[in-house]
Amino acid sequence: MLDRLSGTRMDRVRLAEEDVEFCSIAGPIDIGTVAAFRAGMAARLDSAPAALVVDLTGVTFVGAVGVAALIAANTRAGQLGTVFAVVADSRPVLRPLQVTGVDRLLVVCPTLTEASCAVEAGVSRIPAQRAAR
Repeated sequence: MLDRLSGTRMDRVRLAEEDVEFCSIAGPIDIGTVAAFRAGMAARLDSAPAALVVDLTGVTFVGAVGVAALIAANTRAGQLGTVFAVVADSRPVLRPLQVTGVDRLLVVCPTLTEASCAVEAGVSRIPAQRAAR
């Protein structure tokens, strides 16, 4: 499924047998796209999956509002008992998370495989394995 959200692309895949939802984002997460990003995250969390993996490898920029939106999604996931993980491997995404310390709050993994393993194990925090490039 593909949602066109104010310049930010979200692809959605759900693995029913594991109740793990994967969401792939592309483009910037900034003041112009954050409302759509928040709405997309809320919609995905409304189904209360066991886990939600948000792939940010296609994201080109994360502003302060994007960081706040990720925190809000993680908080909501925690309230629902949903394990929340982020896939990030580029400096434009990792650096804002590192500078704000949010990389220690979220499960941040450099690959989908590692994020999948992290949510399967129910891990609440693991550091990014790759330094910002």
